[in-house]
Amino acid sequence: METTETTETTETTVDYYDDYKLKSSKVISAKNEHELFIKFYKMNNELRYCNGSHYQFQYPITKDQYTQWLKSDKFKKISFNLFYSGNYVD
Repeated sequence: METTETTETTETTVDYYDDYKLKSSKVISAKNEHELFIKFYKMNNELRYCNGSHYQFQYPITKDQYTQWLKSDKFKKISFNLFYSGNYVD
């Protein structure tokens, strides 16, 4: 399954790696592709201090779409708040 979009939700499958080893897979969903990529970004951001732990898209086409999203104006407008969500920055 690649990224699937219906009138209700968008979903895709991601793999979770811990210590660089595949540990599990799960389906994530959101109301649209933009929200799905935000969810994926936040999931990985929570693991930023855990060496070797990360989520990865199962399907290359979804990874390519995500890479393009990271370069988009939509992402640039929200990237600071996504990265520092709820933290104080001096």
